[in-house]
Amino acid sequence: MYKKVKNYAIEKGLAVDDKAGIAYGKINGCFLVIHQDPATPGRHTIQLWMKQGAAEPYPSVVDFDNQCPSKFKYLQTASYSGTKVIAEFWGNGLKWGSAYVPCIDAFLKEITDYFRTNQLSTCCETCGIGSGLSLYQIESADHLFCSACYAQTSDQIQKSIHEKAKQGNGNVIGGIIGALLGALLGVIAWVLIYQLGYISALGGLVMVICALKGYELLGGRLNILGIILSCVISVVMLLFAEQVCLSIEIYQAFREYDVTFFEAFQSVPAFLDEPEIRTAVISDVVIGYVLMAVGAWGTVRQALKAGSGKQDVKKLTPVAGNSTTLR
Repeated sequence: MYKKVKNYAIEKGLAVDDKAGIAYGKINGCFLVIHQDPATPGRHTIQLWMKQGAAEPYPSVVDFDNQCPSKFKYLQTASYSGTKVIAEFWGNGLKWGSAYVPCIDAFLKEITDYFRTNQLSTCCETCGIGSGLSLYQIESADHLFCSACYAQTSDQIQKSIHEKAKQGNGNVIGGIIGALLGALLGVIAWVLIYQLGYISALGGLVMVICALKGYELLGGRLNILGIILSCVISVVMLLFAEQVCLSIEIYQAFREYDVTFFEAFQSVPAFLDEPEIRTAVISDVVIGYVLMAVGAWGTVRQALKAGSGKQDVKKLTPVAGNSTTLR
């Protein structure tokens, strides 16, 4: 978790779970979760679970949330589902580090004051009940359930696992074709970026994501075998993308001699006999693989977790309901 946000959470008395990437507890009597984006230090999701009582809050929770992004610089969106408020913070721009945590603090002070003033109460996000609550993390997503709703969710998870197990490996041939077609989109992205004079992680990331999605669409199921095949195809297609880039350079250099692109593509092995060209190409490919690994690691890791057929479910803490009601 981003150090300044972590320190803020500790100062406020919140529990911090570095492995789960969250801080949780009560601020001003309201139970909330601060969830760290795993890829971006200055990006956090704040969640509060609340329902209205007999009196209609003023302004309505929806109207209150809609007003917040214009009042707090780093708050991108705030929404209310009827039982849960989700606020997305993103520390973008110059010198955001010094003002980011104070912005979060000001937002939390205002929204918790609003909840207490309007006598909103902590509740289960599914049924709205205010007792027997616990905080769970399911596949890195935070949920506040009562015992009955968690049992129902758990049954659904087990059913999903059994259904995936019944599917076996799916259509492997169709998956390979889908991964090849998806990786071709990554090749196009790679070539376009290369023409601008860059080697970017974006091209490799697009290649891997599209290959995985293509395998899933035509293969029926993205399991561990499909992930491995998609990654192997992406690695091979990066070599093909680099060959296309070199072919374009050869074609542009010799087209005045009526050389076609196909002839330029065929001549790539001969040009690689030149030490200077071979060294440059090897350098591009190595850098490309490193950037592909960096850019795609998070996506592949999530796909591996999903493809394993297992669901990561963890109970974090019991939560007392009705914590914001004024007395």
